[in-house]
Amino acid sequence: MPNFDIPLSGLNADSTALNTIANNLSNMNTTAFKAQTTNFSDLFYQQVGTAGSGDEIQQGTGVQVASNSTDFTGGTVSSTGISTDAAIDGTGFFVLDSGDGSQLYTRDGNFQLSSNGTLESTGGQTVMGYSATNGVINTSGALSDIVIPTGQVMAPSATTTFSMTQNLDSASAVGATASGPVTVYDSLGNSYVGTVNYTKTGTNSWSYNISMPDTLTPGSATAGGVTTVNYDFGASGGTLATVDAGTNLTITAPATAGGTATTALPTFSGSPETVADYVTDLNTALGAAGITVGAGGVTVSSTAAGVLTISGANISTSGSVIQDPVGTNTTGTLTFNSSGSLVNPAGDVSGISFAGLSDGAATMNMTWDVLGSAGTGNISQTAAANSTSSPSQNGYASGEYQSFTIGSNGTVSATYSNGQSQNVGQIALATVSNEQGLSDVGSTEYQATAASGLASVGVAGSGGLGTLQGSSLEASNVNISAEFSDLIVAQRAFEANSKAVTTFDTITQETINMIH
Repeated sequence: MPNFDIPLSGLNADSTALNTIANNLSNMNTTAFKAQTTNFSDLFYQQVGTAGSGDEIQQGTGVQVASNSTDFTGGTVSSTGISTDAAIDGTGFFVLDSGDGSQLYTRDGNFQLSSNGTLESTGGQTVMGYSATNGVINTSGALSDIVIPTGQVMAPSATTTFSMTQNLDSASAVGATASGPVTVYDSLGNSYVGTVNYTKTGTNSWSYNISMPDTLTPGSATAGGVTTVNYDFGASGGTLATVDAGTNLTITAPATAGGTATTALPTFSGSPETVADYVTDLNTALGAAGITVGAGGVTVSSTAAGVLTISGANISTSGSVIQDPVGTNTTGTLTFNSSGSLVNPAGDVSGISFAGLSDGAATMNMTWDVLGSAGTGNISQTAAANSTSSPSQNGYASGEYQSFTIGSNGTVSATYSNGQSQNVGQIALATVSNEQGLSDVGSTEYQATAASGLASVGVAGSGGLGTLQGSSLEASNVNISAEFSDLIVAQRAFEANSKAVTTFDTITQETINMIH
């Protein structure tokens, strides 16, 4: 009698192949989907006799599905312009935290941000990698969630070094001056325009003085018709800051002769101008403007702690009061050789500090980089006009988070409104010794098994791992032409096995008819 099990095994195997092909075609647009192929093997054989030579006569009993192999070759990578997307170019899998202490692996880089800033897969599993502290990534540490600092503020950083490219005109007369400005920042992120002022003192010789004017914020109060305005000058080690020549404070108050009057800018009587000197100069300017000074008029005074106080009825002030903070190592001499190259100082100028800043920031300690990276001077003296270019420094104000990017090695870098960027982590990649042994758990995610071996985790671009392309996605690697060809082959095989069943059925019916 015919063995119906043989064609039935073929129908079952062909059905599996058709299902595999249909699954491939249905996922031809699934991000990073990997196509599968159904492989067959024959079943055991039974002996039905022996040939004259003694060889066994064997008959097969059908077919079985040997495996469903996965094609892990990479799909086409396309740019999306979305910062949360990432694609692997080469070998490796993204590592996902399944939430139960185990890890999942995927090629699908269609990530998104959660409400708390963690980078997640579309299924909600967090993307894992190496964390960063103050921008320094520790790739030797344990894997942790990649967290984007959404809504956070980068702390300011005080300037510790500054430089500029400066030419001083060698044809200048003794006493001629030049200046070079550079913006610097204190520990609270407030900015100042620091200026190096140069004065020619002789042939190939210039002196310099570094200043950093600090505009004071006044405190004002009115009680009983009397207005009091205070300007608090900083002090360092008992030394008061002095009044900067850029101060342009004017006072408007009732004039002795009636009406109101406004002071002209006072002429400084001291160099440097101390707070006490400035009080004297202000009182002189008040008198010159016809404003009553003292009782019944305007009172200008200062305290030993350096507080300038202006008070009186119906008074107002305009303009700014600017202090020169207490500086250390802010003066020196520059010497040039006959070729205009800087020979002294022979190294960068360190120990520059400004203390007693009006905003309460820490003392600024800076180094002036007068030498370039090649050891040549950033300052020269040639027969050309005084000029300043390329001012630079390493401080910055605070900044709010704006965006992030993913680099080719998986480094995640956040950008802030202050123009700074900082590494916040590095996405990890994993490989296994036998990719075919991975267990497909759906959503283009895989789980390591005993057959695949334990995952080896590292960073992109090293240890045989591929690189990452940020703002990009990997397409499915399903080849529609090949799938349609395989579909025709599987269909014909199914039809052939179906024909075998109907043939066996006919033979069986004929046998039954012979009996009856």
